[in-house]
Amino acid sequence: MSFFLGIDTSSTELGIGLAGEGRVISGVSRYLRNSHAEHISRSVDFILSSSGIRPEQIDFAAIAVGPGSFTGLRIGISFLKGFCFGRPVKVLPVSALESMAMAWHSREHPIVAAFDARNGDVFWARFMPAGEKLVRTGEDALAAVADFKKSIGDHDTILFDTLGNAKSAVFEFLNERPHGYNVEQYPVQRGLSCARIGMQAAHDPGRWTICSDISPRYLSVTAMEKRLSCAS
Repeated sequence: MSFFLGIDTSSTELGIGLAGEGRVISGVSRYLRNSHAEHISRSVDFILSSSGIRPEQIDFAAIAVGPGSFTGLRIGISFLKGFCFGRPVKVLPVSALESMAMAWHSREHPIVAAFDARNGDVFWARFMPAGEKLVRTGEDALAAVADFKKSIGDHDTILFDTLGNAKSAVFEFLNERPHGYNVEQYPVQRGLSCARIGMQAAHDPGRWTICSDISPRYLSVTAMEKRLSCAS
């Protein structure tokens, strides 16, 4: 019997999920800003022990690798590397945008997932519902908010996340749309959706890798990297 652990630390939500036996088993979400490092180990221990599953029974792990919070992504990936150390766990890197889209309950319209990337930019991607799965219409993108506005359709369901930026106004234009949802007001279980994505990809070996090869996919550079680039 194979079990799938899901981890998403891309935003202020710490999401942990567990799936196996062809179904989702359990999920835990914590909305405590700047506390992923403190709670991730205990959350994984809780979800495994409450489900009667030992760590060594986890054969697959799916983790959100970005885009998203620089610190949060590093914490999640570092934890998973420790959790998998010395064991042949197969690991699936998951787009954090796909993780958020997969967690949404409605599948009536195309789903656009978007994060505030700061400085007037947006990380985003669109997915078409296909039963229990999602099909991409393009790769994760980094775009100016003006370009993002032009790219979304009238019938899109838009899920957006400011990544903890309480002063963010980048998504204010969505307040007038009937299908725009701030996931800080409409919480979703992203760790559980990572586990679901992993279970769906179980028979697609080309998508899986080993834990040591996992790294964050930021899509953007840090302010320090920008300064170093300008200095050179």
